[in-house]
Amino acid sequence: MTKATQDRAEASPTKRFFVSMLTRDISLADAILDLLDNCLDGALRLADGQEVDYTKHFVKIELAADHFSIEDNCGGIPREVAKNYAFKMGREPDDERDSDTETIGMYGVGMKRAIFKMGREALVRTRFGDDTFEVPITSSWLDAKGWDPLPINEPTVSAEQLAEPGTTINVKELYEGVARHFGNGSFENDVRTAISEHFTMFLQQGLQVELNGTPVVPVHVEVLVSNRDDGPAPFVFQKTIEGVLVSITVGLNTGRSLGTDDEDSGFERDRSSATAGWTVLCNDRAVIVGDKSRLTGWGDGIPLYHPQFSIITGIIEFRSKHADQLPVTTTKRALDTSSNVWLESLVKMKEGMRVWISYTNQWKNHPRSDQSSHWEDSRPLSLGKTIEAVFSRASTRTVGASIEFNPQKAKVLPEPHDKVPSSRRIVFSRPNEEVQLVSKMLFDSDDEKPGVVGEKCFELALAKAKKEGA
Repeated sequence: MTKATQDRAEASPTKRFFVSMLTRDISLADAILDLLDNCLDGALRLADGQEVDYTKHFVKIELAADHFSIEDNCGGIPREVAKNYAFKMGREPDDERDSDTETIGMYGVGMKRAIFKMGREALVRTRFGDDTFEVPITSSWLDAKGWDPLPINEPTVSAEQLAEPGTTINVKELYEGVARHFGNGSFENDVRTAISEHFTMFLQQGLQVELNGTPVVPVHVEVLVSNRDDGPAPFVFQKTIEGVLVSITVGLNTGRSLGTDDEDSGFERDRSSATAGWTVLCNDRAVIVGDKSRLTGWGDGIPLYHPQFSIITGIIEFRSKHADQLPVTTTKRALDTSSNVWLESLVKMKEGMRVWISYTNQWKNHPRSDQSSHWEDSRPLSLGKTIEAVFSRASTRTVGASIEFNPQKAKVLPEPHDKVPSSRRIVFSRPNEEVQLVSKMLFDSDDEKPGVVGEKCFELALAKAKKEGA
């Protein structure tokens, strides 16, 4: 005799397991950046396919030992989206909100994961158009076994109405470790640095981000480009790979100048450059900044990174209206290096690196003065402006579906007059106080670089020797 009904095995995840696993693999700082990502996605949706004027948008973040808050004026959440999508633990296949927008969210977990990472009580208040409502997430809801829908409430007093369309998120009952981090000035500085790096493109376009009341200033990732069509310029490559527009540039950065202060490499190393190495952008978000590891090719058919290469900056950008095609993980701060888009791009990244590694090898034993004149008319440009400037040159080549400018092949890079230089290096040391004293006399400043001070002293002595020998 058969049973009238079929038994079924329960397959839904427990809430405690889901929340625990969801937050385990993301850092606290990255969770905050996830919320900032959501603000920017809101600004993109608000623009409805038009170019976003980021000067009109702000994000204010507050970290404290007893609470976290983030406030923006980036358009808010429509009530229907809140009811059907925004608070679900994952994205439904029929959620087509961003099908024509260059956002970076893929899985629909960013806001919830960030809240669960921080504490047990949260209130999301949002205004879309003239409609203001709020959604509470409570500790009792988190403790309950079921996945009951969250209530959507109307603000009860006028003070709770938002001045303009946007969203505020307040998190309380912070976890003990989170509270310690939020009350620590060092952690605040780490978050500020992360925002200045990962959101540099938006900050440069006028987005106003405040952290604990102080504006965040962008880190500029730029390469030098000569104004002359026959002047030095970076390696530039652009191609659409599997529906993703890939743009690459490799060149000299503005963080360091060519010089002879380093006994081993022939290049200055007394100033660090955070933007040396590779910066990877996905839809304007910087996934990594200044990477100098095997991840971006260093030491893999290319020499390992060392101070000689501190003047080299590479920038690669991936753009797509389908975020799942971008070579980025769910944390949005790490690369999916198994992606074919990434692997094919890495070949061109290494090609560009070889151009500038060869350049530094040629010049490393030559004095700065021999090469500085070649770069006098150069200016630092971002990736987009670099592409615009370089691709207008006649020596730009179209190869199949790609566009490329190779400064080595275009013969626009300066070369030493003598590949085996007749010049000799002069290296000596003097007490710092004496160097500062001479620097003050020669340059009216006591903090000029030792190499510059030594070079000037030699030039003065040489001029005197030539005058007396005449």
